Amino acid sequence: MTAAGVEVLGVRVPRRRARDVWEEWRGRHGETGWWPYVTLISPTDMALERADAGRDDGVLQQWVGEAVCQDHDARAASILVSACRWAVEEAADVDDDLDLWRSVYDPDQLAPLLVPPVDRPLPGVSRWATGTRDLFTEDLRWVHFVAARGGYELPVLLPFLYTTWNWPGYGDRALTPLDASALLRRWHEQWGAEFFFAMGPRLELVVDRSPLDPRGAAQAAAELHAYCMDTVQDSVEAGDTMARSTMWSLWWD
Repeated sequence: MTAAGVEVLGVRVPRRRARDVWEEWRGRHGETGWWPYVTLISPTDMALERADAGRDDGVLQQWVGEAVCQDHDARAASILVSACRWAVEEAADVDDDLDLWRSVYDPDQLAPLLVPPVDRPLPGVSRWATGTRDLFTEDLRWVHFVAARGGYELPVLLPFLYTTWNWPGYGDRALTPLDASALLRRWHEQWGAEFFFAMGPRLELVVDRSPLDPRGAAQAAAELHAYCMDTVQDSVEAGDTMARSTMWSLWWD
C-alpha cells in the first residue's frame, strides 16, 4: 500500500515470461480492473521508496478525477507548444534556422521529411522488461497490478513510479503526472500504446497500432520528442523508426 493508499499487488516471473504474463493479464483487464506492468522491484519497495514524498488520498483522488476529465488532446497540444517555445527561446542559437526548430514540433512540417508509408509496423524489442541491457541481467522480473481504468492512469496513481518529474520542463512550466497521463491516454486511444514497463527513469510502451503513414508518424514523433528529449533527440529519425515500431522505449537522463 502506497502512502497515498494505492494498493499494488505483484508476482515474480522469469524474465523470458514477463511479456507473456503481461499480455495475458492485459487481456483480462476488462474483467479484473487491474492494470499490469513489468518492473524490477517489489511492490513493497516501490511503495516505500517515495513514501516521504507521497500525496494524501484527497490530492490523489483529485488528480485521478482530473486525469479522467481533462481534454487530453488539448493538453498534449499544449505540451508541444511549450516544448517548441522552450527550444526556440532557450536552446536555439542566434544563427539557427528557427523555422527548422519549429518543424521538429509541427507534424505538418515534419511529415514531408519522413519516408513514405510502410506496410507493417517495425518490430520493437524491449530494452529492459525482457532484455538484459545495462544492469538488468537478473533473470526475474516483477509484474505489478494496480486498479486503474488503463495504464494511462498510473502516472497519477503512482507519481514516482518512473522519475520524469526530475526534469523541470520547459521554461516555467514543469511536466507533471497529469501531463504524462494526457499523453499516455492520447497515445492509447490514437495508436493503442499500452503501459508495459516502468522503473526509475525508464518507461516502455507496447504499441498495437503504430502509425505507418508519415503524418501519423510525425505526430507521434513530435509528441515523443516533446515528452522525452533525452531519448528522442531527432524527430525525423524517430518518425521513421520508433514512432512506427511496436515498442516505444523512453529514458530520461
